Amino acid sequence: MQLELGQLIIDTTGGCLDTGVVIEIREDPYGDDVYHIYWVCPRNETSDYTTTLEYTQEELEHEYSHCFEVVELK
Repeated sequence: MQLELGQLIIDTTGGCLDTGVVIEIREDPYGDDVYHIYWVCPRNETSDYTTTLEYTQEELEHEYSHCFEVVELK
């Protein structure tokens, strides 16, 4: 799976519906893509948070197979 800058991702793990956006794509020293995804994570009451996580192509494909939904760009 190849993602593009600005692509949206929904993490459906445990029904939390965290929303991520690809903010950077870079190449690691081995030539593999590394994706930086900014996540907005709404939680009950005041524990909402945001974070930026880095995923290798392999990690992303593993997560996508069971908990990520990618919103297709048009």
